[in-house]
Amino acid sequence: MADKKKLTYWQLRAIRNEEKSHEAANNKIPIITNAYIRAQNYLTGEVQQIYRRYFTNGPYTEAQVEEILNTHVSPTELVTLRALAKNITDSESKKQVTDYLSALAAKERITRLEELKAKSYIAVKQVSSVEVQESTDLYTKVIQQAWNEATAEGVIGAVGKDVKLFEKGYVPQIDKETKQISILNPETGKEVTKVKAVPEKAITSFKELSGKYVKAALNTPFYGRNYSQRIWHNTDKLAERLSELFTAQQMSWMSERDMAKAISEEFGSGMANAKRLIRTEANFFHSTTKVAGWKQRGIEEYELVAVLDKRTSAICRHMDGKVFKVSEAKVGITLDPFHPHCRTTPVVHFASSEYADTRTANNPNTGKQFKIDQDKTYRDWEQIINSERKK
Repeated sequence: MADKKKLTYWQLRAIRNEEKSHEAANNKIPIITNAYIRAQNYLTGEVQQIYRRYFTNGPYTEAQVEEILNTHVSPTELVTLRALAKNITDSESKKQVTDYLSALAAKERITRLEELKAKSYIAVKQVSSVEVQESTDLYTKVIQQAWNEATAEGVIGAVGKDVKLFEKGYVPQIDKETKQISILNPETGKEVTKVKAVPEKAITSFKELSGKYVKAALNTPFYGRNYSQRIWHNTDKLAERLSELFTAQQMSWMSERDMAKAISEEFGSGMANAKRLIRTEANFFHSTTKVAGWKQRGIEEYELVAVLDKRTSAICRHMDGKVFKVSEAKVGITLDPFHPHCRTTPVVHFASSEYADTRTANNPNTGKQFKIDQDKTYRDWEQIINSERKK
């Protein structure tokens, strides 16, 4: 007989590992957030210097501000700008900054406005470099972990198929010399198949995925862009919005405090985009890698499991408990993520298994957790919570 707890363990482990990938994403967020804050503080300081040096007797007309911003700066400032770009490690971000500065160097003179915009551009690209580096590290680990899970689940799935044969009435006969089991049809007495009788070995490690496979997985487009392209796109948009702040028209009516607030809001928007991206794409890489691994190992079906709390979206409430074919998995339709910050996860589904256990649910009425049958869905949980509230 199969070990009921062992089969349940692998299904529950899949949910816990998805939670771990979310936690890993959350651990990266402070690092990326700090990069945004450093860039914001640097740029705010540079803008403050301009305000305190040139705009202390304001307000100024747009024409007066434009005249100040169009004054030329020393050519040595280009050296300073290049020095700022030295700590950018991401190759694409570095290339973008190099191209930007090369275009600036081609001009005879650089204005104070161009210098300020260049500093804002470099500051943002320093952020994108950190974001790409931290995201790459996270997603690489998520992909390897998900592949390991799929490998283990493939083994358990194969065990389940063997168990099903035994439960249907096949009588195993072991040959002591060859150490093979002959499975006989109890009705005819004829041999159905032979399998090696070897002790079950504990799964302690898995083969590391090749760099080529991981790179291909990382480059998989998610709604039109891969993760690094999305980071560059988001940071480019941030640089554009900052650039729009630094115009004579804007600075003629914005006080130093107003400008600092506007810069803070733009970086705040950038941080929100970064948090949404890293959480959502960690979910994407985890789920799509699991599906790829399942396909290789003959797993036929998977089930979607939503987090049982009030933050769960309407679509994930609807998808909770649904079973789909691995061959038909499609992100956003039958496979998570279904939306930004999605917490739903796919778990292997053993269609022939009668084994069930419990899953953990959150109780918003008491603030505590409780156990619910594993085969219960979000809708069942909601009914339990609502009926309890009415008591």
